[in-house]
Amino acid sequence: MLQDAWYIAAEARELKHKPLSRTIAGVPVALFRDAEGRASALFDRCPHRNVQLSGGRVVAGKLQCPYHGWEFNSQGQCVRVPALEDQSRIPKGACTRALPLLEQQGYLWIWPGDRTPRPNENPFSLPHVDESGWGYGRLQSYIRNSVDNIVENFIDNPHTGYVHGGLFRSAASHWSNTEVSTADDGVIIDIDEENQADSLLARLLVKGEVTHQDRFIYPSIVQVDYGFGPERKIIGYQICTPEEKLSTRIYVHVCWHMGILNPLVKLLMPPIGRVILNQDVGILENQGKMIERYGESFTSVEADTANLWIKATRQRLARGEKPTSRKRSVRFKV
Repeated sequence: MLQDAWYIAAEARELKHKPLSRTIAGVPVALFRDAEGRASALFDRCPHRNVQLSGGRVVAGKLQCPYHGWEFNSQGQCVRVPALEDQSRIPKGACTRALPLLEQQGYLWIWPGDRTPRPNENPFSLPHVDESGWGYGRLQSYIRNSVDNIVENFIDNPHTGYVHGGLFRSAASHWSNTEVSTADDGVIIDIDEENQADSLLARLLVKGEVTHQDRFIYPSIVQVDYGFGPERKIIGYQICTPEEKLSTRIYVHVCWHMGILNPLVKLLMPPIGRVILNQDVGILENQGKMIERYGESFTSVEADTANLWIKATRQRLARGEKPTSRKRSVRFKV
């Protein structure tokens, strides 16, 4: 599991006065805020008797272990042992690892790997946040499936008419001409559909020609970009944080520039977005259950080209290699 990367651990608003437990790429993490309100992340294990620190509480800006009350600062160093009369006798080894954390645009980003992030390795920056004329909304969920399969779902077009029941498309109703190409940070999919207004959302929003581009951004982000005529755009970001092999947290950030329709989109986005997300969660958890029981064995066709390229690109980038430069046109029904 890829650990040398930035992942969202939580929305910033979730971390208040109590510590928060998370698992990021197999690493147990305890999140808490110090006396000044700064967020910190520690490896979630007390060095004393190996109890989870996240089960404790925050005392004067220090994270207190629930077992014997040992207190740890934001650097992971134990600064108080209640059982000791002389606090200067705290063992030097009484510490736990502090993980790099950045609070950015309302999210807490964690780097769980042992390697220190390089100066040019920064968390993904969401565009249009608080930009004039743009609105945005957020959702999150938990899915018992792998990051690879969840990324594939979010970037996959042929499933939408079946899983989402007309919100996007009717099942296998028209042809899509797709161009798949690699980029330095992932894979780009440009989609040209013959019938662009056969869904509820399209009938509400379309004013002119529809443009549609999907993009995979390393390590585990999917960007879905729709243009609905002049000056109308909706962009969705599905940001995936792996916990374990078959468990993943999803953070969905949707932004829009729809002119006079902005208030309507703001009203509709949470309920419609939640319906769509829950539909994906249902099918992905079904898939994850079968994979857990029988293993993963897929049979692919031309319509799966983008998904296969994404897996290959993730593997190359994880090894520190550049993606192979290539481009392919694919035609299939959606």
